[in-house]
Amino acid sequence: MSGLAPRDRLVAALDVPDAAQARVLARTLAPHVGVLKVGLELFIAEGPALVRELAELRPIFLDLKLHDIPATVARAAAAAARLGVRWLTVHPGDEAVRAAVQAAPDVRLLLVT
Repeated sequence: MSGLAPRDRLVAALDVPDAAQARVLARTLAPHVGVLKVGLELFIAEGPALVRELAELRPIFLDLKLHDIPATVARAAAAAARLGVRWLTVHPGDEAVRAAVQAAPDVRLLLVT
């Protein structure tokens, strides 16, 4: 992360239940942070359209903690890449992680246990 401006190192968690609150928070924080995080609750409530919208403001960290068979994780990672997601959380598992990397090489994976 060296070489990054301090702002670019900050991640704002949009841990709110709906798009209206997420939009207000994202627009307020976007000038001051480098990344917007969308978690499971907001993603389930509002879906991919909101992620695409927010990706126009700042890079998106999609915190879904994917944990499934490798083929499913790969397809989900590829779908996240199509949304413009920059970071994605995945549970460790050699085959699933490899599949996600191959399916979405431009998405950075964060492994969580």
